[in-house]
Amino acid sequence: MKQVSWKACSALINKCLFPRVLPALSMTFNKRAPLSQHNLAERMIHITVDRADVTRLRQVVMQSCGQCVGLMRLSPLDHARRMRLCLCVQASAMNTMMDAVMSALPQAEFGLGTTRQ
Repeated sequence: MKQVSWKACSALINKCLFPRVLPALSMTFNKRAPLSQHNLAERMIHITVDRADVTRLRQVVMQSCGQCVGLMRLSPLDHARRMRLCLCVQASAMNTMMDAVMSALPQAEFGLGTTRQ
């Protein structure tokens, strides 16, 4: 069986969840924003883990890209057996954060949120 590295796996998932938008197309929606601000766009992602793994998840996220996290909200699911962490992370740090979470907590489930600019 062929093994897939975490980095290749997270890059593929990131590409599927967040398709690239050409800068020319994104500028039509916000004509006043310079191109450098487009690179600072934040992406929201949901990560669901068991309640025993919440502390480890928060540690991994803050160690891998703490300076790039704009929002971190924790919500209970299934009578607090599972927890959902909503993160707003700069687009440039998304691969790094996903690599770190996948390697530390392979049972974590990723979900797509809305995009903020």
